[in-house]
Amino acid sequence: MDSTSVSPGHAAAWSRLLETYRPRPADEQQGRPSLGCLFEAAGRNATLGAMYPWVSMQQLGVSTGNRWEEWGHAPLPAMFARPDGYEVVGRDRRGDVVQLATPDPADAVVFAAGLVRTDDAERPVEPHAWSSEVERVLREAGWHAGRTVDTAGWKQRLEQDGFRSHAAGESFLREFGGLAVGHGGGAGITRAREPFDLDPLLALGEADRFGGWGEEIGHHLFPVGELADGHAFLGLDEDGELYVVDDGPARFGRMPEAMENLLLGVMPVRMPEHG
Repeated sequence: MDSTSVSPGHAAAWSRLLETYRPRPADEQQGRPSLGCLFEAAGRNATLGAMYPWVSMQQLGVSTGNRWEEWGHAPLPAMFARPDGYEVVGRDRRGDVVQLATPDPADAVVFAAGLVRTDDAERPVEPHAWSSEVERVLREAGWHAGRTVDTAGWKQRLEQDGFRSHAAGESFLREFGGLAVGHGGGAGITRAREPFDLDPLLALGEADRFGGWGEEIGHHLFPVGELADGHAFLGLDEDGELYVVDDGPARFGRMPEAMENLLLGVMPVRMPEHG
């Protein structure tokens, strides 16, 4: 890693994580895929090594700023150490999902670096241009461009139950509230696709849980529905970040990209294990 092109904070983050995930001798001798091998290759790459690194559940992520929360806001790739090799998932310049599976961590890093873009010149502008599959599923659930539903009843019931609404949550519910996607069990991009129901009243009685996890992450979580037939809840913070809330919060990213991740089966990211 060329330290002259890396900020001191980013260099320190790489050093900490490289030390934590340094490959074990057994991994190196047997060629076993490991997060440490992926880290070493990524840290040496001029593009990725200059970014801020973080880890969540065998996933190596990079951000252009100084925090992991940028994942899901921009078309930044995700890199995984799998039992049988390395996988990279990202979006190309047209916004289409692209993937690579390889036994070589260096190949994974080169592919990931090629997907990194730090400008917004080619990002979609409002109204958001959904991918064809996501738009199809949304329309089958009853969504249409310009959809607006009355949220007053939901807001009143939830505030009586102890929740505090915010503008981002109300805006989300005006467009998507009441929709239900019943598919489930199919393979997604990095997780199985799961059904969800965007009825915020399904979270009645859970204000303490939402409030507690909101304090933990420093954001205000407002319920927007449930995931996987009630096994977890969905919440939105004041910045438009979509979370799954169960034993702890995990982020799908910021809307509208978060809806793509939810529908296409992208694994939500939990708070990184280090840094």
